[in-house]
Amino acid sequence: MAFRGDARGRGGFRGGDRGRGSFGGRGGGRGGFQQQSFGPPAQVFEMGTFIHATEGEMVCESVNAKIPFFNAPIYLENKTTIGKVDEILGPINQVYFTIKPQEGIQATSFKKGDKFYIGGDKLLPLEKFLPKPKPPPDLRILNFFIFLHPSTKAMSRRVGSTNGVEKQSPAQPKDNAQSKQAMLLSQDTGHFSLVRALHLADLITEMNGFCGFMSILSSMRYCLADPSDLTNLWLAFGLMPFGLFFDFLDGKVARWREKSSLMGQELDSLADLVTFGVATAAAGFAMGFRTNVDQLFLSFYVLCGLTRLARFNVTVAMLPKDKSGKSKYFEGTPIPFACLISLTMMTACAWSGWIHGDIPLGTFFSGTALEFHPLVVIFLVNGVLMTSRTLHVPKP
Repeated sequence: MAFRGDARGRGGFRGGDRGRGSFGGRGGGRGGFQQQSFGPPAQVFEMGTFIHATEGEMVCESVNAKIPFFNAPIYLENKTTIGKVDEILGPINQVYFTIKPQEGIQATSFKKGDKFYIGGDKLLPLEKFLPKPKPPPDLRILNFFIFLHPSTKAMSRRVGSTNGVEKQSPAQPKDNAQSKQAMLLSQDTGHFSLVRALHLADLITEMNGFCGFMSILSSMRYCLADPSDLTNLWLAFGLMPFGLFFDFLDGKVARWREKSSLMGQELDSLADLVTFGVATAAAGFAMGFRTNVDQLFLSFYVLCGLTRLARFNVTVAMLPKDKSGKSKYFEGTPIPFACLISLTMMTACAWSGWIHGDIPLGTFFSGTALEFHPLVVIFLVNGVLMTSRTLHVPKP
C-alpha cells in the first residue's frame, strides 16, 4: 500500500504487488482542515529510532504499531520539537519514515538509535490504510442517491472527514517509494550493514547460489582431472538438487515468518541463474558437449534463463493472483524445471557411461565447423520453453 498527499492536501492510494503492502508518501501542502499546533501534547509515545541522515532529513525506523499523520510534529523525550513527519515508506511489516527538521535542527546531529516521540492524537491505526472491502448493494444505492443530490454529497464529504484529513482522492499519483527503499539499503549505516539487513529467507537464498557456484567449480575440476574419475562430475550434478531445495525453502520460510525483503526477489532470481542456468550448462560442457555449436546451444540456454528471470521480475505483479496473493501460473517453464530436465538427461548418460565420445546419437557434421551432438538440442528446447509467453504452467 502506498499513500501520498498531493499539493492540495489530498491523499493517494495504491495497492502493493504480490499481496504485500508498502508505504511511500509525502504529506500534502496547504490542504483543507489543516490543524494548528498549540504546543507539545501532555503525553508523547515512542515513534521510532534514528537510522541515518540523508538530503538534510532524518531516516527513522518505526517501532510503533500505528501510522503517523503526515506533517505530524516529532519530539524528543523531553517534548522538544525537532521537526515533522515528511514521508512514510517500506513494507507494512517494517515501516520507515523521514523527519524534516525544523529550523535550527541539523539532521546529522543525531546518532543511530536515538529515540523520537509523537503525540497520541497524531497516530492512525494501520487498518485506515488497508484496502476497504467492497460495499454492500444497499450502500451502493445510497451512494447513487448522494450522486443525484449534490447538497447531500457535499454534506457527506464534511461528515466523512475526520482528524483533519480529507477522504482519499481516486487519483493515484506515481510515487518514488521504490527508489526511497533502495536508498535505505544503499546508505552506509555501519559495519556489515548490508548483512544485518538480510532476513533468514535471504540467507537461505544465498545457500542456493552457493550450491550453484560449487557445482560450477566441480565441473571445472572434472575438466582438469582424469576423465575416467567421475567424482567431481557427480558432485556437480548432486549440488543442483540441493540448490533446488534451498530455492523451495526460502519462499516457505518467508511466508512462515511473514517477513518480506526488498532484495529477496532479486536475490532469488540471481541465485536461480547461477544454479539452474550457468551450473547446468557448465555440467553439460564437462560431460562432453564441447564443440563450437554445442557451446552456442549451452549459451543460448543460459541467456534464455537470464531473460526469463528478468521478465518474471518485471511482470510478476501483473500476473493473476489467488486469494493468498500467489501467482496462479508461470509464464513459460520455470528455470528449475528446465534444469531438472537437462540434469535428468545428463545423469542418465553419466550413469550408463555415455559421456565424451560415447554420448548417444554421436555427432552431426563430424569434422566440420558445424559439428554438434544432437542430444544438446535438449538445452535448446528448454531455452525456448522458458521464454514462451503462451505456455502457462500452473503453480503447485
